[in-house]
Order: sequence, then structure tokens, then C-alpha cells
Amino acid sequence: MNKLLPRGIRNNNPGNLEWGDPWQGLVPPSQRTDKRFCQFESPALGIRALARTLITYYDKRKARDGSRIDTVREIIERWAPAFENNVDAYTAQVGKALCSDCERPGDIVVDMHDYEQLRIVVEAIIKHENGPGPLRTANGWYDAGTIKEALRLAGVRQAVAVTAKLPVTKETVGATAAGAAGAAQLAEALPAVSAALANSEDHLSSGSVVRIIIGVATIAIAIFIAYSQVKKHQAGAL
Repeated sequence: MNKLLPRGIRNNNPGNLEWGDPWQGLVPPSQRTDKRFCQFESPALGIRALARTLITYYDKRKARDGSRIDTVREIIERWAPAFENNVDAYTAQVGKALCSDCERPGDIVVDMHDYEQLRIVVEAIIKHENGPGPLRTANGWYDAGTIKEALRLAGVRQAVAVTAKLPVTKETVGATAAGAAGAAQLAEALPAVSAALANSEDHLSSGSVVRIIIGVATIAIAIFIAYSQVKKHQAGAL
């Protein structure tokens, strides 16, 4: 392993966990070269240990005020004690990864059993512990597949995306009814159009033309309303 790489990357331990717990995937004692920090057989196993530590904090440990460890600041205060870390800077970096616009990133509440929230925290910790990496990923050192596998090994799986149905609203009901009415008007006018074409008339009767225009316009309006509702739903406005 290239000695110019950060220690955590060389050890496949990007969270810089210290020796102590009998983690899965630790290298055999005969291959251990770091006296302080764990060395893992693969990056995924090292990241798994990082994730499992955060989950343990969330499930079993208490913050300094006795409450559950469920905010960014409480997580970092436990993860990176102030005697050798700049807790404020660490908290800010992790918090901004979760919410770039939040004025108080340390107060962000997180759920360590939520795949996406855990992933963001894990990747932010990796970046803070090891500095900028060569990859254009959130953590800078590992691709998305490695992170996903690590969290799977930690027992947290990515939720399967489900396409939400368009909600029934007054607008969508009205659009459906209007579309049906417009289609009926257009269908009613079609025989007149066919007859006119068959007889090679130079122009349609004014009544036929009006009915066609009304039908087409009504259908167009209905489509527009339905499309608007879909876009609002996708944007989370419904």
C-alpha cells in the first residue's frame, strides 16, 4: 500500500477506529502493522465497522445530557472527542453534508437506521478523517458501490424506489371529466367531417368546425391540467 495515502485508507479503516472491538474482517494478527488503528481486509469491511459504530451510538449510547445520540453534534462529540479534534469544524462539515442551507448544522436530527442519512454521515466522516480524495464522490476515496456494500454488511439497505401514484384531486378529477367531454364532442363531430370529405365539399359547415374546435380545445386544457398536477406531485407540492 502506498505510504503517501492517508493512514485510514492504507488500513482500509477510513473511520480510523482503534483496536479493541473484535470486528469482522480484521487482518490476522501476523499481518498487523499499525499499533493504534484497526486494519481491515477490505474497504467495505472497514466502512461497515464505521457504520455499525454510529448505529450503536444511536441505539445504545447516551449524549452528555443523557438524551439519545441523534443529532450531528452529539454524534461527533462521541465519535471524535474534543481532546484531539476540532469538534465544531467536524460537526459543521458533517452537518453541511446533510443540509447545506441549515444555519445550525449541529442540531440536525438524524436516524442511523435510515440508509440515506447514514450514508451521508458515513461519507462525510470518511472525507473529514482522510481529506480530499481522487474520486468525484461525496467521500472522495470510494465509489458508490463500495459504500452501498458496506452499509448492506452493516444491516442497512437502500429502500426500493416506488413510483407514487398521482393523487386524486379536484383538478385531476375535473381534467378527466373535461377530457372525456371533449373527446365526446370530437367523436360527435367526426361523422360530419367524414361525410364532408367524402362529398368533396370545399369547406365544413360552421357547426362542425365549432364542435371540432371546442372538442380539441377541451382535451388540450384537460391534458395541461393533468400535466400540471403531475409536476406539482413530483415537486412535493401535493
